[in-house]
Amino acid sequence: MTTVAGRPQRVVALEFPYVDMLAALGVRPVGVVDDGDPENLIPQVREKLGDYRSVGTRAEPDLEKIASLEPDLIIADNDRHAAIYDQLSAIAPTVVFTARYSGYQGTLDVARKVADALGRTDAANTEIARINGRLDELAKTVPPGDKREALAIIPRERGTLQVLGKGSYVPDILERVGIPYAPEGATFPADSDAASIGLEGLAEIDPDVLFVMTDAKTTTNDWVASPVWQNLRAVRAGTVYPVDRALWTRSRGLVSMELVAEQVPAKMYGAAPATSGAPATSGAPAN
Repeated sequence: MTTVAGRPQRVVALEFPYVDMLAALGVRPVGVVDDGDPENLIPQVREKLGDYRSVGTRAEPDLEKIASLEPDLIIADNDRHAAIYDQLSAIAPTVVFTARYSGYQGTLDVARKVADALGRTDAANTEIARINGRLDELAKTVPPGDKREALAIIPRERGTLQVLGKGSYVPDILERVGIPYAPEGATFPADSDAASIGLEGLAEIDPDVLFVMTDAKTTTNDWVASPVWQNLRAVRAGTVYPVDRALWTRSRGLVSMELVAEQVPAKMYGAAPATSGAPATSGAPAN
């Protein structure tokens, strides 16, 4: 087990959820992975990070660039970086977590562990308590008696799509703010949080509400002329809501958690209550 002494000041993060968590805690890492494009980080996280050095992609971090930054802590992902753990540890103390397939509570648990490694446990507890209060407020915006079930999906090629599995990050946030998740969305592979199906499979689930995660490469353009798509309950009811894929499926930290939770009632009911306050942080940011 890696022991981290003191409060690290030069932090490198190698997966988007950890970058998001650092931003939520007011920590400005010296290096992060951005897959070669700052736009891969959501604007609200980029704004909090300030200047940083890109250290490559999540799948293949640039070890030379990481070493050149002289970090005193590296935050890596168990799924992506187990094979290079020894190399990372030779550069700086390296902590490894698993966040990619975590649900709501799992994400909070990982955020606490990240904060412990940074010596910012109190700041994390304060911020998580604030977020929980915010989500409680958002849950109150769901009209009594509204039992519509939602499903979150990502379009793929040739009429296929991924269904985000019940118990994973987005479905958990939906349920946390009072939106039931379609129970048919419960099955997904053990090493993932989603299952691939076709439009016919989506029609079998036929949820009341669809949140569709899109970006420049993943759209519903190939579906709109399909009778299967046109006959979906959500399409007929006008309750298909396109949302930003980078925010909903990549960032997966505390900043994105609150933003996703705010978008749910805003899209379904037209508005969300005012924010409950600015994120709390503790101590000077790492630089």
